[in-house]
Amino acid sequence: MKQRTKIILLFNLICWALIVGFAIYISYFTRDSLRTKFFHRLEENAQIVGKHIIEEEEYINEIYYEIMRVYLRQLSAGKDYIIRVDRGQTQVEGRPGLPVPPSFYKEVISSGQAQYMAGDTAYLALYFENNHKGKDLIVVSSGRDDYGLGEQGILDRTLVNAGLFCACIVALISYLFAKHIMRPITVINEEIDKISISNLSLRLQNTNDVKDEVTMLIDSFNDMISRLEISVKSQKRFIANASHSFRTPLTIIRGEAELILRKEKLADETAWSVRNIVTETDRIITMINSLLTVARSGLDDTKKDYHVVRIDEVLFKVIDSEHKAFRHQSIQLDFDAMPENAGSLEVYGNADLLFIALSNLVSNACKYGKDDDVIISLGIQKNNVVIDIVDKGIGIPDHEQRFVYDSFYRASNAQDIHGTGLGLLLAKNIIDHHDGDLLLRSKEGEGTNVRILLPRNDNL
Repeated sequence: MKQRTKIILLFNLICWALIVGFAIYISYFTRDSLRTKFFHRLEENAQIVGKHIIEEEEYINEIYYEIMRVYLRQLSAGKDYIIRVDRGQTQVEGRPGLPVPPSFYKEVISSGQAQYMAGDTAYLALYFENNHKGKDLIVVSSGRDDYGLGEQGILDRTLVNAGLFCACIVALISYLFAKHIMRPITVINEEIDKISISNLSLRLQNTNDVKDEVTMLIDSFNDMISRLEISVKSQKRFIANASHSFRTPLTIIRGEAELILRKEKLADETAWSVRNIVTETDRIITMINSLLTVARSGLDDTKKDYHVVRIDEVLFKVIDSEHKAFRHQSIQLDFDAMPENAGSLEVYGNADLLFIALSNLVSNACKYGKDDDVIISLGIQKNNVVIDIVDKGIGIPDHEQRFVYDSFYRASNAQDIHGTGLGLLLAKNIIDHHDGDLLLRSKEGEGTNVRILLPRNDNL
């Protein structure tokens, strides 16, 4: 998930949580306030009813009916219930069938008042002492606050609509906010994409005069690129010098040794020593060439030389070359997995580098495959071109397989076979440079299977 998306989501979640929390608080506070006011009106109604029954005075009747016209018209489905109880009793007999718990009556007797909500209907009870008669009164007033419920519904709908509107505003603000926050990072990424191993002289431009975190990041990146440029230049100079300085004297040594071998009447020991000189010189030259190729594969911006390559054509050239180098070796190409459409075998890359990588892998299979056949198959797997190189040779011990891509590393069972320990490393570097994968499976004494996966050109 991109950082911009994370910022937008986090900003929205925080704002929505605040909006929802505020709306719930307003709705709850308003509902509680309306309920309290309605219970207060029920209490006034119960007071009037109770006093009217106890006093039974004419002027009270006039006041009662006048006030009833004011209050009871606001009480939808309002009813009053009169319950007579013996003084000093805690149990209520002859209770009306109201949906209230027994504790409701106990509370009104003990404290003089009780409240209860059953759905939308409110029940309020008052306790009156009747000194003129033997029984006290409990007056229960009930009703549904349609006016309050209507006001509450209007408020809830208003809060929902306002919340949705605010959510849209917050989404827009969060997008603009994230875009503004990430704009410097986006600019930096665009500038970084222009920098490659071939133009390390480029630097990020700092247009912000304020010394903030982005400015510090740009300065640190420019410092790192400066150090990297110095290192790369030094390494390139070393490679250029090594190409001439190392190979020239070795070539001269090899030439002089071959001249000595052409002389007649050389002692056997002398001839054997000179031949060793030629062999070891060739080995050193091969090692130097491999090292220089490994170094160049990491320094050169070879992707500028990439083009569409038919991997089967490269593989045929490799097989032809290896046939000449290992005349005793049988290299077989398995056509069973090859697709009918030759265009499916096209990859985007550098043909010369791919030739080197495949040549190293096939060469290893020939060298370490004893005298058995080397089977090479070419096919398609999802979006990749797949090359399998299988030999039935000495294999690699299990505990040593994690070191096969280390420089100059050679397995313990391959010390008697000529090699530099750089072939797999070079092949992996090249395959990685082509955004591919190099997979190796091996078992000591049974052989090795190397699989190369390269992205097909039609998926780039």
